[in-house]
Amino acid sequence: MIGSDSASRGLSVDVVIPTFRRPEKLERCLNAINRQTIAPRSIIVIDDSEKDLGPAISRNLGWKKGSSDIVAFTDDDCVPAEDWIENIVDEFLENKVDFIEGSVTTVRGDSSISMDPHPKDRWNRFKTANMAYKRSVLESLGGFDERYYIHREDTDLAWRAINSGYRFSWACKCIVHHPDRGGVQRIRTKSELLLYYCDPLKYREVAASFVSFKNIRSGELKNRRIAMRKYLDNEIKPLSRSKSLSLWSWAFFFSIMRKMKLR
Repeated sequence: MIGSDSASRGLSVDVVIPTFRRPEKLERCLNAINRQTIAPRSIIVIDDSEKDLGPAISRNLGWKKGSSDIVAFTDDDCVPAEDWIENIVDEFLENKVDFIEGSVTTVRGDSSISMDPHPKDRWNRFKTANMAYKRSVLESLGGFDERYYIHREDTDLAWRAINSGYRFSWACKCIVHHPDRGGVQRIRTKSELLLYYCDPLKYREVAASFVSFKNIRSGELKNRRIAMRKYLDNEIKPLSRSKSLSLWSWAFFFSIMRKMKLR
């Protein structure tokens, strides 16, 4: 590592990285963190390759092992910019916030492109490829909800933080490159239902992101609606007919408003 330790700027930073059977990509990620202009206090890697418990459990195991003021999260196939930690510290110090989300780029062809949320999206965002929280927030909220297996646990945590009154900021200078994720979408019905029940009003914006001519023609949208109505699990209830009708009516409305550039 080069440069001073993050604690010398007034805030210390632990970096937490869950990993699953990607040793070469993990090495690439660690090399990037070792080149930081300001070094984190610790880099905590949780290897889930044998047990396959999922990233929510791995991230909870990780942040609880550290002791720094700030916990920065990224993924094993990501490459943080060299000033990532420096900009994280600056963001917390200058804006007096409780958690942040940074910018993510990926590759399409020979070009680097943005994976950032739609500028009008307030809720369909919050990816732990590039997020950081005050440790006190994680402790207060209990960290990630471990009922989530593959995805949405990061959005759930951010929604709960916002609903609890914690302050959030978008940190565009905190950049992480995610070279292997362009165009990949992971969907699990249980995770979608968990996120819906976390905050049904916020979930309308998430549902609107599924509405497209492509998904309507392919039947994907219909399948998603049916899956959330018919899902059977002792942990989570499917949507009732009335809840489903309300959700997707709002989703279509939000989608149309966006197409008309009114939202």
